[in-house]
Amino acid sequence: MTARTVIVTGAAAGIGRATADALTAEGWRVIGIDRTEGSVEVAGDAGDPSVLRAALERCDGRLDALVCSAGIPPSGPWDSRGHWDEVLAVDLTAPYEALRTCWPALVAAGGSAALVGSIVGGAEGSLRSPAYAAAKAGLEGLARSFAVIGAPDGVRVNVVAPGAIATDFDERLLPADARSDVPLGRMGTAEEVAAVIGFLVGPAASYVTGAVWTVDGGRSVLSSVDAERLRTRSR
Repeated sequence: MTARTVIVTGAAAGIGRATADALTAEGWRVIGIDRTEGSVEVAGDAGDPSVLRAALERCDGRLDALVCSAGIPPSGPWDSRGHWDEVLAVDLTAPYEALRTCWPALVAAGGSAALVGSIVGGAEGSLRSPAYAAAKAGLEGLARSFAVIGAPDGVRVNVVAPGAIATDFDERLLPADARSDVPLGRMGTAEEVAAVIGFLVGPAASYVTGAVWTVDGGRSVLSSVDAERLRTRSR
């Protein structure tokens, strides 16, 4: 059988790199997009239609999946309009453009898409970056909408919402293996998020669409009262 083909944005590092590696190991043909030249198949902005079309040309006429992992982390200042515009462009508009540009190919293959969101926005606000929270919350609405649009053609669209993941993307406020704000007690790994993405874009998830899969070690279900109880118990 011909190998399934996937485009992964933000494929040079972090969750995008882990996803590209995991799917390659499973026999997928991976076309990576990233601004970092030399580490992926297509270098450029993942929200640029010409870059996306160049990636599509490498798919040899078939695209089974799209993974939108490119993004910029929350920072600030929160009241900077320039920061707002940049974050919305990269974390929300770029995934929309990727879906829009790749949509005919996904329809032709009856493919699927996974968008990398965050518990910030969907479950939490952000003191540093309302722009990031707004973009990630908007990403969930985008996925639900495209899930409805794609359903008649068998195209599935889902979101993976990571919590604290041990990559360069996350701010390290606590030791990675001693997170009192996470019931499992540690940060997750990029490979753990990639495993969920691999499931969602694969045939085993054929009846899953319009969903948000949280990968956060239980952080988003932990109340402040129980967080204090966990801290007391660990002393």
